[in-house]
Amino acid sequence: MIKGIVCVASDWGIGKNNGLLFNLPADMKFFRKTTKHNIVVFGKSTYDSLSKRPLPGRFNVVLWDQATSLDCLEGAITFAKFDELLRFVQLLAKEFEVFICGGSSIYKLFLPYYDEVLVTKVEASDPETTAFFPNLDKEKSYYIDRYLGGGIDNGLSYEFLKYKRR
Repeated sequence: MIKGIVCVASDWGIGKNNGLLFNLPADMKFFRKTTKHNIVVFGKSTYDSLSKRPLPGRFNVVLWDQATSLDCLEGAITFAKFDELLRFVQLLAKEFEVFICGGSSIYKLFLPYYDEVLVTKVEASDPETTAFFPNLDKEKSYYIDRYLGGGIDNGLSYEFLKYKRR
């Protein structure tokens, strides 16, 4: 199964200056628990922004236009072309959960291929946002399947939602 996992602002913003918009420990815990022992896919800039590379306890895959071999990043398999990455991910998704973890260009490339998207929706926005996730509330091919919880963290109200493809 191909899944997206993302934390979005009320305007579907996801980042600025190659970083996250919000510091939400509850979202980080949800991400760790959900992706642990699974496959995670990143764009190169997002991968570089991680505090630990590769993410421990996960099979890391990176789309990087300068990749020249399967082992050019320590601890991650890399692909230079999206179509090759997509074939690999579709093959893996027959047996494993594959999580697309960003950034915005990778999220958009996979939009037609998600089986579901796990969204942490924060009731806030940032006027300096530079990266956005497609607004699934306006995408006719997606619907909210389930509310997975929510709360307040660092003074921000949030909810975990599961969107599914129609």
